[in-house]
Amino acid sequence: MMRVREALAGAALCAAIAVPAGAQQLFDLQKVADGVYAALATPRSPINCNAAVVVLDDAVLVVDTHSRPSSAKALIAQIRTVTGTPVRFAVNTHFHWDHAQGNHAYPVAFPKQVAIVASEATRENLRTLGGARLKDQLANTPGQIATLEAELAKATDAATQARLKDEIAQQKDYLAEIKSLELTLPDLTFDKSLIIHRGDRRIVLLFLGRGHTDGDIVAWLPKERVIATGDLLHGWMPYMGDSYPPEWVATLDALGKLEFDRIIGGHGTVKPRAHLTFFRDYLADLIAAVRSARDRGETLDRAKVSVSAALKPKYDAGMSGRFDGSVGDNIEKVYRDLDAKKY
Repeated sequence: MMRVREALAGAALCAAIAVPAGAQQLFDLQKVADGVYAALATPRSPINCNAAVVVLDDAVLVVDTHSRPSSAKALIAQIRTVTGTPVRFAVNTHFHWDHAQGNHAYPVAFPKQVAIVASEATRENLRTLGGARLKDQLANTPGQIATLEAELAKATDAATQARLKDEIAQQKDYLAEIKSLELTLPDLTFDKSLIIHRGDRRIVLLFLGRGHTDGDIVAWLPKERVIATGDLLHGWMPYMGDSYPPEWVATLDALGKLEFDRIIGGHGTVKPRAHLTFFRDYLADLIAAVRSARDRGETLDRAKVSVSAALKPKYDAGMSGRFDGSVGDNIEKVYRDLDAKKY
């Protein structure tokens, strides 16, 4: 266990923070507890993740750095509406592009002052997989732009045309930025836990087990009863491409042993503690339903239909309108894992 001395300071509960006139507001910065803010990502193409911001006496800790340095830079500008103290800790909850490709903005903004913090597994994933996945984005984004341009050519109403033009411009800006993106690796890593202390106030960074990836960490503030969870637990349907589904359920069970009331997840709105049970049960029920479908001899295509139908009544309403677009991929992930006898 590693320990770092810092201090927490804060303000009030549940108020949105204004951004200076003329600045681009990419995040809705909301106070959720004393000295703790949720930076909720506004819709962008491609997406950004949410961040958690903890204001310290002489520093700031930020959880997750978004999909590109310009987004991290925009959040830094919003943080400066709350405090003039520098960011000293930028935490990566895991290695996915929309959570870690903005790392480089922090040492640029705060040279020789900021540590990029992650689990050792996340650092290794960024080192070995980050570059390849960036190349995939560089290869795939032009095709996505072409698809949008084809849709625009067919669009007839003004609202659709305006939406598509804006999305195309955002995608082109993103492509231009990532062509010169410098992936910045974490320089402070840990195995199980790292605690930032000041008196009776603590920020506890924890690796509780594999789940969404093999390196997910959470940032827990025991006194404030708030936890930032990245994509281990959030308000949308889970992406499961790099996941360990049964272990994910077990990791969420371990998370449930901590005392907290509010969840700042990697996507969606700030959630109450009850959302942990909802999200955990979705994963458990998904695994059980796919296993039953295979035991009945269903093909993957048939299982996608039957499992989706079984899960939708319980889970559709709580997944921010994203159930139909993601459940098929989730079913396929578990089905193929079972085919491979991974569990």
